[in-house]
Amino acid sequence: MSTPTPPHAGRSPAKPWYKYPWPWLLMAGPAIVVVAGFYTYHLAATRNNPSLVTDDYYREGKNIALQMERDEEAERRQIRAELLISPDNNRAKVLLSGNIEPNVPLKLLWLHPARSEYDQTVEMQQQGSAAAAANRVEYAAVFQTLRPADHWYVRLEDGTGKWRVQGIWYPKRGNSLSLVPMPQPVAPNPPKTEQSS
Repeated sequence: MSTPTPPHAGRSPAKPWYKYPWPWLLMAGPAIVVVAGFYTYHLAATRNNPSLVTDDYYREGKNIALQMERDEEAERRQIRAELLISPDNNRAKVLLSGNIEPNVPLKLLWLHPARSEYDQTVEMQQQGSAAAAANRVEYAAVFQTLRPADHWYVRLEDGTGKWRVQGIWYPKRGNSLSLVPMPQPVAPNPPKTEQSS
């Protein structure tokens, strides 16, 4: 009489689970995500740039109202500027028109869209007399070479803070830019009521 053979007879003993590649491959994805999460937290904690977020919203709101008044003043004075930027991005010429006060210093501001440490403020130097042809006054400025960026916010303002004109310069579109007062939002017209007679 023969004894029955067990079903696993003749096979080698089963390997433990950790010796198979599939469990490790399945666990690799979640492990990588956990490590990446800790690394992202580390970056956020050590490279926090507080200049991107403001704390004083009330003061910022009041400043917005003041800025709108400066734009309105530039519009009343019909101030416009044409900005010509040198190919090496370190000099500019401004042709300014409108009702400006002579001998008041002007400032040219280069504002980087994301990195405030790249911002520059430059005093403009008047070239020639204020009675230039076609009521245009020419100014010039020399500044540090602008860092590469897709665009720059450019602002021209008087030294007394009464008016400003501004624009967005896209370097890939050329080296000239028109600076104008910022357009104001238009309030919708109230509905007309019919008056009966």
